[in-house]
Amino acid sequence: MYQFLRGIITEKITEPTGSEKVILDVSGIGYEIHTSLSALELIGKKGETTTVYTTLIHKEDQMTLYGFPSLIEKELFNLLFSVSGIGPKTALALLNNLTVSEIAYSILNDDITHLKKSQGIGERTAGRIILELKEKIKNWKHLPIAYSGNKDERSEIRKNIPSLTSDLLSLNDARSVLQSLGYSNQEINQAISQIQPNGNHKDSESLVHSALKWLSLSQR
Repeated sequence: MYQFLRGIITEKITEPTGSEKVILDVSGIGYEIHTSLSALELIGKKGETTTVYTTLIHKEDQMTLYGFPSLIEKELFNLLFSVSGIGPKTALALLNNLTVSEIAYSILNDDITHLKKSQGIGERTAGRIILELKEKIKNWKHLPIAYSGNKDERSEIRKNIPSLTSDLLSLNDARSVLQSLGYSNQEINQAISQIQPNGNHKDSESLVHSALKWLSLSQR
C-alpha cells in the first residue's frame, strides 16, 4: 500500500530495545513507523526531511508500518518475513545485526553459523531461512556482490550467480554496483576514499569487496 513516505522526522524512539520507531510528519499527518536501531541511525536526524521505504503488515485487527532507509533493505525484509516462522521483529533483528551483504552471502553459501550471530536466530531457523530463500536470493535483482577474499569461493559464487559477469573492470562499474545496493553517493565516496590508497585493487571486483567491507564496519 505504501511504497515509501517522505516527511520530517519529529521523533526517534529507541527504547525499549527491539521496539525502535520513527515518527514521520507527512503533510501534517504523523506516521508511526517501526524500524531497527541501525536503520534509525541512517534515516536521519530529528527535524530533517527524509524518505523512509515502508511495508504495511496487517495482522488480525492491527496494521503496522515498518520502515527502512533503502529500498534494498525493505525488499530483503519482505523476503525474510515470507519465511515460515519468521515474524517482523525477527526479520528486523536480522537486518539490525547483519548487513544486507552478510545475510545474502550467508544464504547463498549455507552459512548457518553466520546467520546465528543475529539475536533470536537458532540453528533450525537459520536452516529454514537458507532452505526457503536460497533460490530467491540467487535471482534477486538487488543481489549484493558479497565476495569473499578467497579466490575459490569467489569462483563458486560466480558459478551459482549467472548475473555476475567478468566485465566489472572500472571504478564507474564499482560505483554502479554499490548504488544498486542502496548506498548513497556520499557513502560510496567515503568508502572509496578510504580503501583506494591501499593500491591493492586491480579490478572493480576487489574494489566492491573492499568497499562493502568498509561500509559494513562503518555502519556498526
